[in-house]
Amino acid sequence: MSGTVDSWPALSFLEGLRPAPDENVELALLASYSADLGSIGATLLALAGKDTDAGRGSPSDFADAVERLRGKVRIIIQRGRLAKMRKTPRIAAVLDQFVREVDFDEATHSWHPKVALVRTRGADGEIGWRLWIGSRNLTECVNRDIGLLLVSGGKGGAPIPGTDDLARALADRAALKGLRSTSLAAIIAKVAWRPPAGVRVERILWSSGLGGQPIPVPPVGTDEVVVVSPFVDKKFLARQAPQTTKPTRRVLLTTMREIERIGPSLAVFDDLLALDAPDYPIGDPAPEPQSAASAPDSGAPNDEEEEVGRGLHAKLLFMRSGQKRRLWLGSANATMRAWTGRNAEATAELLVTEPVEKGLRALLGSARLVEAPGIEHSPDAAALEEEALERARAQVAARWAAQLSIDDAGARLTHRSSLHPGGPHSDELDIVLEVGALHGELMVWPAQQVVVELGPVAPAERSEFVRLRVSRGGKGLSWLQRAPAEPPFGEDRDRAAFVRFLGARGFLMWLAGLLADDGREGEGDWTNDEPQQRAGTVTNPALDSSLPTLEEMLAAWARDPDKFLEIERRVSQYLPAVLEQAKQEEPQTAEMLERFDDLWCKLRSGLGVAKIKEQRR
Repeated sequence: MSGTVDSWPALSFLEGLRPAPDENVELALLASYSADLGSIGATLLALAGKDTDAGRGSPSDFADAVERLRGKVRIIIQRGRLAKMRKTPRIAAVLDQFVREVDFDEATHSWHPKVALVRTRGADGEIGWRLWIGSRNLTECVNRDIGLLLVSGGKGGAPIPGTDDLARALADRAALKGLRSTSLAAIIAKVAWRPPAGVRVERILWSSGLGGQPIPVPPVGTDEVVVVSPFVDKKFLARQAPQTTKPTRRVLLTTMREIERIGPSLAVFDDLLALDAPDYPIGDPAPEPQSAASAPDSGAPNDEEEEVGRGLHAKLLFMRSGQKRRLWLGSANATMRAWTGRNAEATAELLVTEPVEKGLRALLGSARLVEAPGIEHSPDAAALEEEALERARAQVAARWAAQLSIDDAGARLTHRSSLHPGGPHSDELDIVLEVGALHGELMVWPAQQVVVELGPVAPAERSEFVRLRVSRGGKGLSWLQRAPAEPPFGEDRDRAAFVRFLGARGFLMWLAGLLADDGREGEGDWTNDEPQQRAGTVTNPALDSSLPTLEEMLAAWARDPDKFLEIERRVSQYLPAVLEQAKQEEPQTAEMLERFDDLWCKLRSGLGVAKIKEQRR
C-alpha cells in the first residue's frame, strides 16, 4: 500500500520476498492458513532470487533454491490446508522439509496468520529485515488481497510494539535447528522498521489462538466505520456501532453469500456493498489425464505484477474521527472467532493519511451497492454436504498421528494416538477416508486399522507429504498432509530427486550457472516433469555453449574462492550419481561427463582444493 496514489497498487507478493541482487536470505519464517506446493516452490525461488519475471523458475534454479535455503526457511500452515494440485510435480516431494503444520482443531480455532519475516545479509555484511503482514494465503488463487510491507534501516524507522511477540511465535512453530525464539524476539524488538508513505504503525497485534484478545470498538465521536471482510458474523458487526447519539456512517463490504446468510440485520449499514466471493484451491481435483504432464498451469500469474482478482479476500477495519484515521489490516475476518483471539491471527494497527484513505475509497468504489435481504438464507442440501465434508477434513487433520516408514517392501503409515486409537477417521461413519503416497494411488483406510501399506516409492519420490481424501456419495475433498518419516529423510533423498529430475544436461547447466554467477536463467519450468520438454532442442550437451568451460571454472575461483568451494561440494555430491544415471540411459552423454569429471579433478588438484578444505576443518 502507498500514500502516493488514489488506488493501492497491485504488487506481486513474491516481490516483497525477493532479496536485492547483492543480498542473500539467511532466515525466512512464513505463516499462512493454506498453501499449495506450486506456491511454496515459487516462494523458495523468490527467496533465492532465482524466479523469473513470470514468477517461475527452471529445474536448475529450483534445485539451487532448495540447496541455498535448506535449514533456513519454514512455512507454517494449518494442518489439513495443504491443497492438492491438479498436477503435482514429482520434484515437489523435497518441499516437505520446508513445511510445518499446526495441529489446531478447526472445530474450535485455526492457525490463520499471513506473515513473512525475512532476514537478509548484504555483500558488505549488513543485516536487513523485511516483515510482511496481510491477507494472502500461499496459494495460486488470485483475489483482492492486501498486505503491509515493512523494511529495516533508512530514515523514518522505529521499533514497533508486538513484532517481538510475532517473531517468538513463528520461531516456536518453525522448530529450525539453532533458532531460539527468545533470542529472535529480542532482536526483532529492537529493529527500526520503515513503513510506507502515509502510514504510521501503532502496533502489531498477535493472537496465539488461546483467546482473551480485546476487540477494537469505535470510540465516542467516531464519524465513520468501514468493515471489509469476506466472512462476517452478527456479534462482531454489532460491536462496530458507536455508543453515542452522534450519527456515525457505517459501511460494510463483503460477499453476497455472507449478506444472504446474515440477512435483515445488515440494514443498519448506510452502505451495504458486495464483491464476488474469493477463489480457493479446488477441493477435489479430478484425476489428471496422461497428457496433463506437459500442459501449462493456467492458474499461475503471467506477469511480474500479479493480476488483481475479482474475489474479495482482504480484511480491513477503518475508523475515522475528524482528521484521525485508524486502520487495521491483516488476516482477521470480521468475526468474533478472529478478533477475540480464538484463532491465531496477525494484524497491523495503523494511523493513515487522507491519500491512503483514498485507496480504501477506490476499493469500495469497485463494489456494487445492494439491499439487505428480507430473510436469512438457509443452506441447501449441497451446501450442507460441503459443510459435512469440511467438518470431516478438520476432524481427520486434528486427529492425525501417523508416522511414515519406508523399507524394501514399500512405504507404510502407522497411526499412534491414545485419544483416537482406531485411526484419524471422522465421526460420521459413512464418510470414507482414503490415503496414498504423494504420487501413489489412493486406497481406503478402514476404521480401527492403525497400519496402512502405501506400496513401493522410488527413492527420488520419497516425501513426508501424503494424500488424503474424504468422500461420501460421490462427492469428496482432497488435500495433502505431513506424516513425519522415521528415520527422517536427509540430503541423500534430495540428491536422488535432483539427479533424476535434472538429468545430465540439467545438472551441467546448473553448474554452469553457479560458476558464471551472472544471473543467467536456466531453461524450462520446474513444475514440468517431462524430460524431453525440459531438454529443448539441444541433442548434444557437448555442443551447448551454456555448459561449463575451463575459463568459467578458473574465473569463478579467481572471483570468490569460498563460493567456488561451495560449488565444488555440490559437484562432489552430485556428479557420481549423475554419471551413473547417464551410463544407464545416455552412453554418449556419459562419455562427455567422464571427460568433464577428468577436467574437474585436474582443476581441483591444480588449485589445491583438497588441501584448502582440510585446513578449514
